[in-house]
Amino acid sequence: MAETLSLLETISYFWDLTFTTEVLWVIIPLILATIVIVTYFERYDKEKAGWNTYLSNSLVLLFVSILLFKYIYSIKGLGFFNFIEYFDKTIAAAALLLFGLILLKFNFEHILPERFAKYLSSVLTINIGAYAVVLFVYSKFPPYWNELFALLIILIIFSIILNIAKLPLHKLFGFVKKEKKKEEVKNIKES
Repeated sequence: MAETLSLLETISYFWDLTFTTEVLWVIIPLILATIVIVTYFERYDKEKAGWNTYLSNSLVLLFVSILLFKYIYSIKGLGFFNFIEYFDKTIAAAALLLFGLILLKFNFEHILPERFAKYLSSVLTINIGAYAVVLFVYSKFPPYWNELFALLIILIIFSIILNIAKLPLHKLFGFVKKEKKKEEVKNIKES
């Protein structure tokens, strides 16, 4: 099945998979957290993320990987046998868990320079990466290059969309700041 699909059909499959009930239960918290955090840091542009934010973001990977292990365990009601039967999905969930644990340790102990930790533990990097692994684990495809390339394209598209979405937020919050300053000046003059 997977070899017969074109790259566009595979991307379309992953897009449709995104809106299945099981996948939505996992990614809705990722989407909400991404929107809230991106909006927050655009609103308060002078406030910068710190080690506590990086640590919190790395915890997301632990929670998502545990949900993925639960899903793999429950496929066709076969329990632990699924971890062998769906070894590629097990490896993906384990890699996500391992990456989350390594990031957690690095962020907790401030091992990396902050500029690297900022990028690796950003809400966009963490949540979009987790989203790609969720799609891979929930997909019915074996891991061929076409599927991995489709996931990479989806990651790039979402990264571009989220970075572009920052522009109107930045302009909106800049406009609000200017209006507040005008109002303050007006109030001072009236006083």
